[in-house]
Amino acid sequence: MDSDLTQRLQRLQQRAAELGQLASELASAAPERSEGYDASGRVSVVLGRDGLPTDIQVRDRWQDRMEPEQLGQAVLDATHDAGQAATQAFTGSLDERRWWRRRQEADAGPQEGPFRSNGPVPRSPVGRRQLDGEFNEKIMRTLRATASQANEPSPVVEVEGTDDGHHVMLTLNSGGLSECFIEPDWARNRTASLITDGLLTALRRARRKLPPSDGVKADLDALIGDALATLNAFARQPTSGDS
Repeated sequence: MDSDLTQRLQRLQQRAAELGQLASELASAAPERSEGYDASGRVSVVLGRDGLPTDIQVRDRWQDRMEPEQLGQAVLDATHDAGQAATQAFTGSLDERRWWRRRQEADAGPQEGPFRSNGPVPRSPVGRRQLDGEFNEKIMRTLRATASQANEPSPVVEVEGTDDGHHVMLTLNSGGLSECFIEPDWARNRTASLITDGLLTALRRARRKLPPSDGVKADLDALIGDALATLNAFARQPTSGDS
């Protein structure tokens, strides 16, 4: 194979691997757990990596600092506080990895001239060399589906969960907790643990109703891995004049 073409293929492979690494780091930068509180400090919410609540707690003597009518908003305020903490941790993680500068360098594209590696090529998706003629069509179909999702706003699917007595209701969507209602007359004489139990029951039931995440990105990652494996094998093929 012509040495100039080989170098171009190697630069293309490195660029694809770098972009893949940046995408992987972006996805992993979100904290596994973030906790937030309302202004009274009596209500706390823990968010998972996906931004959905994993725990909601109402602490004892909550009546000393708020009225029963304020409980639902306190849960939302604690959720917002946890979201801010997650955002700070997310951006801090990217800053530590120099992610923003590396993205700019990757966006600039591979430089012309002889191929030079500045270190180990970032890990790319594992794949297999593809020889069938339908492989390009597989890539194009998945890329079209991914581009379509990126250009069109995803429909917001909201689900509700309640406790056994329907005194507590939570509304979730893929972005997190959007509504919280706690019946004031019911909550007025309830202990913190009973209100917490109602919230956790409603949360568990709402989470079960959320649709599964789309598998297009996983399909695309697999295809990128196959494409890189095919590209790598092609780049290593000897030219017709090699022995």
